[in-house]
Order: sequence, then structure tokens, then C-alpha cells
Amino acid sequence: MAENQPRPNRLTAHLAGLSDLSLVAVAAMVLFALSAWPLLLVAMPPLQDLPNHVASAYIIAHPELYPEYVFNGFLKSNSLLTLWLYLLGPYGLVGAARAFTAIVLAATALALPIFILRFAGRASLWVGLLFAWPLVHGFFLAMGMLNFSFAFALSLLLLVLLDRQRERPSLPRAIAIFVFALLIWYAHPFPLMVVAGLVGLDCIRRPAWRERMKAAYALLAPLVPVALLSFASAQRQLVKADPARAQGQAFFAYAPPWEIFAHLWLDVSGALTRWGSVTIVPAALLLWFAWKQRRLSRSFFSPLGMAGMALGYLALPAMLSNWWYFNCRLVPFLWAGAIVRLPATVRRPIALALAGSALWFSAVLGIDYLRLDRDRAAFAAGTAVVPERATLLPLLFKHRKSSDFTASLTHAWAEYVLAKSTSAPLVFAVERSYPMTYRDFPPAALVPPALDQFAEKRATPAQVCRLFRPERPQVDAQCIQEWHRQWSDFWRQAEPRFDYLLTWAMPAETRPMIPSTYHRIFAAPELQIYQRISPGTDVPGL
Repeated sequence: MAENQPRPNRLTAHLAGLSDLSLVAVAAMVLFALSAWPLLLVAMPPLQDLPNHVASAYIIAHPELYPEYVFNGFLKSNSLLTLWLYLLGPYGLVGAARAFTAIVLAATALALPIFILRFAGRASLWVGLLFAWPLVHGFFLAMGMLNFSFAFALSLLLLVLLDRQRERPSLPRAIAIFVFALLIWYAHPFPLMVVAGLVGLDCIRRPAWRERMKAAYALLAPLVPVALLSFASAQRQLVKADPARAQGQAFFAYAPPWEIFAHLWLDVSGALTRWGSVTIVPAALLLWFAWKQRRLSRSFFSPLGMAGMALGYLALPAMLSNWWYFNCRLVPFLWAGAIVRLPATVRRPIALALAGSALWFSAVLGIDYLRLDRDRAAFAAGTAVVPERATLLPLLFKHRKSSDFTASLTHAWAEYVLAKSTSAPLVFAVERSYPMTYRDFPPAALVPPALDQFAEKRATPAQVCRLFRPERPQVDAQCIQEWHRQWSDFWRQAEPRFDYLLTWAMPAETRPMIPSTYHRIFAAPELQIYQRISPGTDVPGL
């Protein structure tokens, strides 16, 4: 027997006797179980942006409590999670969020074996799955970008449909392609644009014009209506409101070159802490095997298609409007294209290392869910002292505690919105792509994302000095004066609007900057809550 051939056993013999449908079902259940079981441990999955989306759904469901926001409606892209939370929210918003997370995990776990089976073949399925598991609880799911994660899973299934259409075009399949594309657009348009680009490149590569036109008619025609809808949606939605632009926020930004290459791994890995960094094992091995098979061509994933996505990853900005990690959204597709280039077998030590990495990641994921949930509970510990409908200003001087790869506490203020219907100054509302926008924009310093970064970037004079005078960041009297000025300007706008103040991880040297009208009513090691008291009123706090 060849050195790289696994020894036959009862399990492999049994799996070999299964139908394709049964194989996909077994593979999907394994992938889902590895990634979804931590959902049983917590109420709210500790995914970075998810609490903000839940808070948005709560505000949409209670417009009488939040007249300062205008709902943008459901008939637009990137709205699937909002619609889900609106429909199931009356039965429990947190439960609905957890259910949607489970659906996204299940969709990805199902799509991956179907995709590998179609584009790499039955012989390569199990090797492909040994490299595919990081895509299930991937980076974008850990970031709480559930619409994109769901759209990515559907886009893999759409590519399978398109490949079948390429072989045997039919009207019913063309209709199915259109319906799938429409659903992907509603979840998130970016994966649909990637699919259209891969298919269009495949059509152009045909040797004769007649073949190109025939392929375009069969493959691209069902995508054209939704592609036009995507362009129209992007033109309307990717626009910052004037008050947001007035803060000097750039419409786009590029990441440093070293970050771009680091994100080739990080933008697939769904690890929450460094203990989940074992995803580097399949990442490094995948790069090695895919490079060896770089000249291998698969449907829609030709060497030219892979090179085009890699070039797009390098050329596109990291931030476009308020869409962060814009170029990084190509990385899961690059990973998927590399998976279908893997050999049918790998040596037993490599297979055991990959399987062991998956089990380790799964175990660490459960531990991290509990660890980050304790962080969330610590942040929400002051809920009892905050009254209903309080105007609460959250100032986070650190956006994480236990997490390493996500800022898991960035939107933990949503706990106060759900529990006490407090104000939500950090809710997503600065452009039309979000579920809602401001009816009247608040002062510039109080418009996200400026507000959510203000405290963290101005906690000390040294930090202000680096912003104010980057060419000479040494702290001196000028820096200290600028630090006081920026905080004074901030409080001049914030104090009249907020009766309650929440601070997280505030340095001791910054506490004197809080106006004297705020009196502390709750204190914990990192959490402090203040109430604004009029002169002559009894102080109820500590």
C-alpha cells in the first residue's frame, strides 16, 4: 500500500457505501455539531455586532419609545436578520438571535460538503472537510456579520446550481438560480457580486464568441436582474449622511500591507481568543497544498479566477463607507477555491493533526463562549440601578476583556436597551444600509462611529498627543491642554443630553474629567454608573 494511502477500516468502508446524499448529511451534522454546541451554553451568542442588531430590532418594535430614529423598511439588501428578529422578536429577541445564529451555522455546514462534492468529487470530500471546518464558525460569524455569513453559505449552493446549469441548461434551474440570487441579495449583496464575477470570467474564457454568448445566456441571464438590483441598492445605501461626513470620516480606507497578509488567515478563523488560534494549522497546510495544485482548474475557480480574487483582495479598500473588512470578504471564497484543489488523500499524521485541530477548536469555542458571556454579565451588572427610559451614555475605554480577535464588549450596552429601554446612542444608524437612521442627527461628537471610539482614543494625554501631534507625540503641557480641551468640548455636547453615564475600564486619571453634576451610583472593578443630579438634590449613590 502506498505511504500516503490510509488503511481501510470499518468506518471508511461504511462511509464508502453511503450515497452522496447520505454522505452530505453525515458531513453536515459533524460540521454543525463541532461549531454549534456552544450555543447551548449561553443566552446571547458572544458575537461582536450581534447585540447592536438585537437592539436595532428592539427599537424598530418600539417606535413610540425611540422617536429619534426612522425605520428604513425591509425592502432592501442586508435586511434578512432584521426581518427575522422583527418576526420572531415578540417570542423573545435573544432566543431569535440565537436561532438565527444556529441557522447560519447549519447552512454553512450543509453548503460546504455539497460544494466540495460538486467541484472536487467524492474522493476528495473528507480531505476537503478537514480543511473546511474553520469556515463554519468563521471570522464573519464571530464578528456578528450574520447576513454576510448566511449569504456566503447560499453563494456556495448557487455556484453548485450554476455548474449544473453549465452542463445542462434548463428553464426551471434558471428560475431556481434567480430565486437563490434574490435571497442572497436580500441577505448581503457582496457574495452575489463575487459569484457573478467568477461566472462572468468563466464565460469570457470560452474559446469562441458563440460559446461565450451561449454560456452567458445560460449562466448570467438569471443573475442580471438581481445584479442590477445590487448596483441600485449600493448606489442608494452606501452613502454617509452629511453629519457623519462632517466629522471628517473617510469614505474608504486601506489597511497596511502587513495586515493584509495577516488577514488571509484571520479572515477565515472564527476564533474568539488566542486559544482558538489552532485554525492556523489548516490555513498553513491549505496554502501549501493549494500552491502545489495552483494550475489545476475547477469550474468557476480557474487559476485566473483565483488570481482575480487575490488581486481584488489586495486592491480593494479595507473600509468602504461604513462596511469594514470590505476586501476581506473575498478571503472565504479564496479558501473555498483552494479547498477544491486539495488531493484526494493526505498522510495520516496530517489528517490526525487537522482532525485534532478541529476538536481542540470546538472545545475552546465552548470555553470562550462562557468566558465572554461572563464579560457581558459584568458589563450588564448595573442594570438594576438604571431606571426605565433613562438617557444613558456608554463610554468604553476598552472594547474587550477576554477576547483577543473580536471587540466583544463594543455593543454590550444593548443589554441596558433590552432590559430598561434606555437610549441607544451607539446603535447602527448613520447610513441607509442600516435598518434605521437618525431623524435629526445629534452633534458631531455624538454620532457613531466617533462616539464609540472617543473614550478609548482619548483616555490619557499620551493618546490625545498621538492623535493631536503625531509627528512629536511626547507628552507635554500642550498635549495635556489639548486633552482637557477635547474632553471639555465633548461634555459640552453630551452632558445636556444624558441623565446617566456608564463607564467601562475608565483610567483613574480620566475620572476627574467627568462633570461634577454626575454622581456615582454604582461601582464595580471596571463598571461605574453615574446619575446627573441637579444642584441641591440629595445624592442617592455611593
